[in-house]
Amino acid sequence: MRDVFRFLSFGDSHVPRYFSLVVSSVNSLVGFRPDIVLLAGDIVDRGDIRGFDFVRSFLRGKYGADVPIISVFGNEEYMDRQDLFRERYKDIVWLDDSYWITDLDCCRVCVYGSRGSLERLTPWQSRNASFLKDLYEKRIYLARENLLKIRGSCDISILLMHYSPTYLTLEGEPENIYRYLGHRGYEKVILETKPDLVIHAHAHNSKKWFAKLDSSYILNVSVPAVKSVVAGFLRKSFNGLSLEIITSHGRILV
Repeated sequence: MRDVFRFLSFGDSHVPRYFSLVVSSVNSLVGFRPDIVLLAGDIVDRGDIRGFDFVRSFLRGKYGADVPIISVFGNEEYMDRQDLFRERYKDIVWLDDSYWITDLDCCRVCVYGSRGSLERLTPWQSRNASFLKDLYEKRIYLARENLLKIRGSCDISILLMHYSPTYLTLEGEPENIYRYLGHRGYEKVILETKPDLVIHAHAHNSKKWFAKLDSSYILNVSVPAVKSVVAGFLRKSFNGLSLEIITSHGRILV
């Protein structure tokens, strides 16, 4: 049994806008094969369901049908089209305030996935979807309850989101829009439930795309921010947790 969990993750590919960067950076990871692929939303642009074909076909061609692909919805995978995504791409594990558990060669992995929350509604949301204010607060509660529920069942626990759960990985974005990029209410959830890995996207201009909150590693895997997909080796031992990140630019021991 291996003692390392391998993952590949990205978000904000906005196909076709950043798809060529996804392809080139994945191809640069010579010899790397993930245990699972984690997609952090906004894979397509403006609800274009067909755009997901490009990403799915490329990943299946690269890694085969036996590598699970887990995805959350971003704001570009419109809420009224979520069922269409599920119906068309049945081999993708779609998480929407829900979790998924699998046993791998290395470990038992639990992933809780959500679109996430914003501290302040965007102007469009305020005009057209004011119900989101309550939903965003409910999602924080649901994340806490479910992460607590699965924590004892997993060797590795992951929180996968689109919106940012912290301001720690927003540095580089204008500070006056932080509230439109995520919600710090998840910081308390992370501190209490201690997921090993927290992954998000949505912050295209972030310059500090990885951080640590207590024992939890937090990664902003937005393709335009990182200029690459993000691959990682997560090792868990009696001495604690270690994370090594690989991008097309090199390796980083976090």
